[in-house]
Amino acid sequence: RQTTEPVVLLFAGDLILAHRLESAVGDNTEYVFEHWNELQPFDLFMVNLENPITTSSTKVEKEFNFKMHPKYLRTLRSGGITIVNMANNHVADYGLEGIYDTMRYLDSVGVQYVGIGKNLSDARTPRIVEVKGKKIGFLGYHGGGSFAATKQRAGIAPRFLQYIVEDVQKLKRQVDFLVVNFHWGTELAEYPDESQIALAHKVVDAGADLIVGHHPHVLQGIERYRGATIAYSLGNFVFGGNGRHTYDTALLRVVLTEKNPAIELVPLSVVQWQPRLASPGGAKNVLSIVQRRSSIFGQSFLTNVGVAR
Repeated sequence: RQTTEPVVLLFAGDLILAHRLESAVGDNTEYVFEHWNELQPFDLFMVNLENPITTSSTKVEKEFNFKMHPKYLRTLRSGGITIVNMANNHVADYGLEGIYDTMRYLDSVGVQYVGIGKNLSDARTPRIVEVKGKKIGFLGYHGGGSFAATKQRAGIAPRFLQYIVEDVQKLKRQVDFLVVNFHWGTELAEYPDESQIALAHKVVDAGADLIVGHHPHVLQGIERYRGATIAYSLGNFVFGGNGRHTYDTALLRVVLTEKNPAIELVPLSVVQWQPRLASPGGAKNVLSIVQRRSSIFGQSFLTNVGVAR
């Protein structure tokens, strides 16, 4: 049932509710989002959840292993997070057991997810969320590697162009707005590389309306291409993976109406792990960074900024 009511979607970057954050907040699962009501109202909120949800102690051999205790499912819910991308380089930190546990825990609280599954077909399966009569489709991908899903084995949806184009073209016929998440790029790089830009353009050509990137841990530029928006990296949202608990970042706010979607960048300050709207000075700084890093694109983004009151 179509309505003319606007649908408000929020997208943020990397979220880790584990490690240093767990040491700091302990059992206070309401702590992280205590100031989040400033962002209301919104209908749907998506992040890249950069950790498995498991109590397993069998970790994969690598430099950094993260796992989120199931008690922080309450934190996800308190922030209004409705869907997460799980195609990333930490979801398999506790092996296949961690991946299966993650799917089970997210299912148990009704948080939807893309980018992992019990086999390749399942990992590539989109989620379609209907809000106020509008159907919004979501997909998520990460590079190949040893934990890429196969026909027989659980894992991550691999970032293979052929798969992505097939998935996007199929989903396009079923939805009003199509979002693709890419966990990609080089950590701390301020600009995407040419291969990322080429991939993004091909995925928009196939039918994506919005591409949301993450992994570099810093904000990158935002491009307008053929009417679609490509946010190459939304940086860290609340990142418990290191000790840095206070910093400026941003999220994307998308308003779907009967006309073209209105998309704005909303500067945030994270203070002691708690995200909130940035101060005027912090907001100006964030916007100037993204503006500068968008200057490499033929058509930059950044028209209206901040949160409409």
